[in-house]
Amino acid sequence: MVQASRELRERWEPPAGLAALLGSIDHKVIGVRYIFTAFMFFLLGGILALLIRLQLAFPEERLLSPEAYNQIFTMHGTTMIFLFSTPILFGLGNYFVPLLIGARDMAFPRANSLSYWVYLFGGLFLYSSFLIGRAPDGGWFSYVPLTTRQYSPGPGLDFWSLGLLFLGIATTIGAANFIVTILKLRAPGMSISRIPLFCWTLLATSFTVIFAMPILNAANLLLELQRQLGWHFFDPAYGGHPLLWQHLFWLFGHPDVYIIVLPAFGIISEVIAAFARRPVVAFVLVAMASVATAIIGFGVWVHHMFAVGMSPLATSFFSAASFVIGVPAGLQMFAWISTLLTGRVWLTTPLRFVIGALVIFVVGGLSGVMFPLIAFDRQVTDSYFIVAHFHYVLIGGMLFPLFAGLYYWLPKITGRLLDEWWGTFTFWLIFVGFNLTFFPMHIQGLLGMPRRIYTYQHGLGWDNLNLLETIGAGLLGLGVLMFILNFWLSLRGGQRAGPNPWGAGTLEWATPSPPPPYNFRTLPLVRGAYPLWDAERLGVGLWDANDPTSAWEHQTLASDLLTAEPQDKVPLPRYSYVPLGLALSILLICIGALIPWVWLMVVGGVGAITAIFLWMRPVLEQPEQGTERQRNDPHALPRWGLILLVLTEAALFGALVASWYFLGVNAPLWPPNGVRLPELTLPLMATVLLLASSVTVIFAGRGLRRGHRGRSLLGIVATIVLGAAFLGLQIYEFMHAEFTPTAHAYGSLWFTLLGLHGLHVLIGLLLLLAVLYWLRRGYFDKDRHTTVHTVSLYWHFVDAVWVILILPAVYLSPYLGVH
Repeated sequence: MVQASRELRERWEPPAGLAALLGSIDHKVIGVRYIFTAFMFFLLGGILALLIRLQLAFPEERLLSPEAYNQIFTMHGTTMIFLFSTPILFGLGNYFVPLLIGARDMAFPRANSLSYWVYLFGGLFLYSSFLIGRAPDGGWFSYVPLTTRQYSPGPGLDFWSLGLLFLGIATTIGAANFIVTILKLRAPGMSISRIPLFCWTLLATSFTVIFAMPILNAANLLLELQRQLGWHFFDPAYGGHPLLWQHLFWLFGHPDVYIIVLPAFGIISEVIAAFARRPVVAFVLVAMASVATAIIGFGVWVHHMFAVGMSPLATSFFSAASFVIGVPAGLQMFAWISTLLTGRVWLTTPLRFVIGALVIFVVGGLSGVMFPLIAFDRQVTDSYFIVAHFHYVLIGGMLFPLFAGLYYWLPKITGRLLDEWWGTFTFWLIFVGFNLTFFPMHIQGLLGMPRRIYTYQHGLGWDNLNLLETIGAGLLGLGVLMFILNFWLSLRGGQRAGPNPWGAGTLEWATPSPPPPYNFRTLPLVRGAYPLWDAERLGVGLWDANDPTSAWEHQTLASDLLTAEPQDKVPLPRYSYVPLGLALSILLICIGALIPWVWLMVVGGVGAITAIFLWMRPVLEQPEQGTERQRNDPHALPRWGLILLVLTEAALFGALVASWYFLGVNAPLWPPNGVRLPELTLPLMATVLLLASSVTVIFAGRGLRRGHRGRSLLGIVATIVLGAAFLGLQIYEFMHAEFTPTAHAYGSLWFTLLGLHGLHVLIGLLLLLAVLYWLRRGYFDKDRHTTVHTVSLYWHFVDAVWVILILPAVYLSPYLGVH
């Protein structure tokens, strides 16, 4: 067994040196990088928060100028929401999801690496704005028109919108990776009802990201086009509407609350089960509550907009939905409390942080159920009452569970336990400091203190409360420093953890601490939701002595979606520099768009095309003969990844088409005066070309699967010709349009929708050209056609967007009187 483990480690150990530093795609390495990077951004955001509190500690304080204060509170919020909260939880997910489900890595290791590099460069891009003294200053939700070029002429908001577009790529890729990993790489026996609760919450979160993040990307795209090119999406004088931004932002922003807190809820479930010494009460209902929260979260965004003057009918609907969303959260709360009451509780630092989280989240929830009361909401809108509620929900719902998760799981990562005395001291510092900082804000809000003010006069009743909050912020910061000290001391000489210091029941504790590169020597057999406890209770082993997976090369196992029955071996790459190169290329595109330097954008585009071309290069391997498990569907995982990409892009186009209808409903005329109804000849010809291209790409795929290489080449060439003809028609239509993008909002959105779809067609053509190149080189045949299949699916998606969304909205709806 020792010899087998040594050989397995040699097969999985990444190369040393530069390959390990820049090319590692091990999920554990990427997870640690995510956690460390996000914690560094947390410290930066904390420093900005302390500056805010010092500025507000006394009336008429002059520590910060108004301009500097606006930049600091904007970057504090942006950092905590986009650079810390979600990334650090995704980092824990990166490290522990494969361990929790009995897999050896994530489904798409190179995409996992790409998501980290994009996240790192996106954060550095945002913070580089401080180097030129022009950081974003429009608040973390950047309401228009204050963030348009007229009122924010510097580059600060360009850093913000381009940076969030950049970060959106990382978050979306990470979410798709989690979904495929959790659904398709589970160990034998881990049926859908046995998935760990932390994985359930990440699964619900990831689906939320797939549909919510593209909406934010659409909003930032429109904002940047208006700022850089003078288009008019939000300008009422040209048929735009400022509320379009609020609808798009909060349609992302409220689900983002659950993107942040749901994985933290998963941590609470895992910690409570471990230290109550029993499974979570109502396990399946808690999992379902996570899914329900993610779904209902999309139906409450307007409760952020009760003060904008919408109709009573609309506000009443969203008020009711805002009450309903408290139900699944309440179900989880009762399940956790019941688990603690019926278990044999072992009070440790992780459990202290969980109990603190429950207390704080309940307080935040009690203030939260006040906001669906429309009259109350209008009274406290944009006051410090909102700030208090927001921090109670997010810090109680995320930061305290995060510290619980770190104290719980760091021994698995480092092999060393953190000191319990230091942990208890840290908990009380953070708990007391948090409540001193944020509870008085409820009172301030009721006394009328507005948010985002940089100073105030003496005698308004806010003086002592602000001073108390600043003292509390200092205690909170000291608690974080105590955690860092405890972690450092544990690395230097902490007690060794062993495989399972907590006696927990989930699979990550079946591995050594820290785990080997391959995670599991042989893949475990799962018989319940808590495999270690179930194996002990049933008196059976966790491993199958006859399992051949220990002899595998760099591979993991794909399984059935519902039953987790074994299906296919999944080959995994060892390391790759391509993700880093692609991330750097995207960074160059963002920098070029900021300055703006078109040549730099072109360089970045060429780099991105080259990286994708190398990424698509297939591996020449002989088909397996006589294997124990048949390769039922060798392109199953790429198909899953492509489907999730399609859902993401469909959400992006859906947001833009919804914007088209929103502006049309609110405009006096749509199209505006002087613009004729759209001519249908060219778009119908373009539709015929696209539909024909779908037929030819199907012809190519079938030919390849039947071994007819020449037929496949012909089909790919025909598809490229038809796609190029479609682009030619679109360029002709652009050149002969009777309006420009700067003429009115109709023209702005017309060019945006058609231009973005044209960009997707261009990307599809580049992918087809790469397929054609590798096909001519002999890299694809009837046994190796995963890439061809995936690119074909993407091409069908491009066609479907045109036929289902763009053609009816842009060309047909004006004739039907539908705006």
